[in-house]
Amino acid sequence: MKLPLSIVSKFFGRSGVSYQLTGLAYWPLASLVAGGFTTLAFAPFDLNWLVFFTLALVFYLWANLPAKQASISAWLFGLGLQCSGVSWIYYSVHVHGSAPASFAILLVFLLCCYLSIYTALAVYIVNRYLPNKIVLRLMLFYPASWLVFEWLQGYVMTGFAWMQLGYTQIDAPLSGFAPVLGNHAVGGVVAVSAGFLVVLFKQRQGLNFKRNFIVALPVILLWISGALLKPVNWTESEGEPVRVSVIQGNIAQKDKWKPHVKQATLAMYRDLSLAQKDVDLIVWPETAIPDYRYRMLPYLQQLSADMTTSDTDLLLGIFVKNDENRVLNSVLNVNGGVYEKRHLVPLGEYIPLRFLIEFFNRFVKIPMSDIASGDENQRLLTAAGVPLGLSICFEDAFSRDVIKDLPEARLLVNVSNDAWFEDSHEAHQHHAIARMRALEAGRYMIRSTNTGITSFIGPHGEVIKKLPQFERGVLKGEVQPLSGATPFVRWGDWLIVGLCSLLLLGFALIRFKNYPQMSTDKD
Repeated sequence: MKLPLSIVSKFFGRSGVSYQLTGLAYWPLASLVAGGFTTLAFAPFDLNWLVFFTLALVFYLWANLPAKQASISAWLFGLGLQCSGVSWIYYSVHVHGSAPASFAILLVFLLCCYLSIYTALAVYIVNRYLPNKIVLRLMLFYPASWLVFEWLQGYVMTGFAWMQLGYTQIDAPLSGFAPVLGNHAVGGVVAVSAGFLVVLFKQRQGLNFKRNFIVALPVILLWISGALLKPVNWTESEGEPVRVSVIQGNIAQKDKWKPHVKQATLAMYRDLSLAQKDVDLIVWPETAIPDYRYRMLPYLQQLSADMTTSDTDLLLGIFVKNDENRVLNSVLNVNGGVYEKRHLVPLGEYIPLRFLIEFFNRFVKIPMSDIASGDENQRLLTAAGVPLGLSICFEDAFSRDVIKDLPEARLLVNVSNDAWFEDSHEAHQHHAIARMRALEAGRYMIRSTNTGITSFIGPHGEVIKKLPQFERGVLKGEVQPLSGATPFVRWGDWLIVGLCSLLLLGFALIRFKNYPQMSTDKD
């Protein structure tokens, strides 16, 4: 059944109808589907080449649509990407939070609607305020604006930095830019490449070797540069390798907090740890102990005595109460020292708008969903004589949180509990994110998870060794402490975000100067 043109015109704008009648008839559907298919470029599907074509498709649409319709197209693209990419949140809210399925679906959908606004704004600014020069829009303005708003999405209301284009290229040549300019820059080069594909498509009938070569040259140089940067060692070895054992307990989330499971869990972790011989460090996952530290003192004291006997440090996840009786998600070294999680998960560990707590708790019963954040400037936790850059679960999704401990930290440690999301693609996406953080930092990462993916990650983002998911086991190996700093550690995201922001602002001022009436123009 076809919608009357009056209804289509009212929703998408009069220009939307004219574009429907001139060959772009299905741009809303194409935008939504392209966004959904882009998720296949991320882990665990790893079709990293696909992102160039899905992005090229919507770039073509945006370049041919007025600002209003282009921003709607961008929002739909973002909606398809987010809904397919972070649909796993449903498991934590419905399966483990006991919320009605309809409420869980609505919550995930609303979150995705919000996240898609950033994509829409990125495109609207380009189409509305920047010069209408097709090559510049496709290969400069859209990539720069995308980068800036992708970064902004990771900051507003503490941020939700997940489905970022750079993560699709962790095993590709473009990842060579990560230790220099960070993950956002990798995503920016992806966007430049997609824009170049559109330029080639639009010029296919009027082939001009010289003109096409000039357009292609920057893209070729970017890819060659990425490939040449990829094997560069930005950091250097310091001291002896650390012998590590990581315990993957594989405790189902539905059982984790049940009282009758607690003693078996404690005994399992202790027995597996005592079986580790000739190791310097043992690591347990996030909240491996399903209780508070003050109630587990005898158990922790016994562990400390056991570890002292074998001259081993043990890191474990546990909840700690502070002097204000607030709960903190923490990592404890049983031989001394504690790290308290600084960046909390919205709706999972804290409610962004406090007055919504009562309403939210009517539907969702997530344990420890209103906890406190740790101090931003904590002393680095030391284990096996090595200062560690610690992150708990969601924290490793933010470059700024990880590089905050560098270059002082010689190793990175991430402890997580992805059991909240069952056998979804979340664990694989999270693992790819952890790999990107190791690559940006030029450090080995020890990754300890409850149900997987537990792994050792090298300073180039390579997976050295990992355990299968949903199996109880111990991952043993050696990791080398490293010193020094990658360029990205020194300047973070600020350099590339600042340059892109200045570029957009500069061209906007140029257009305003040449066409001062643009502020009153209609789309």
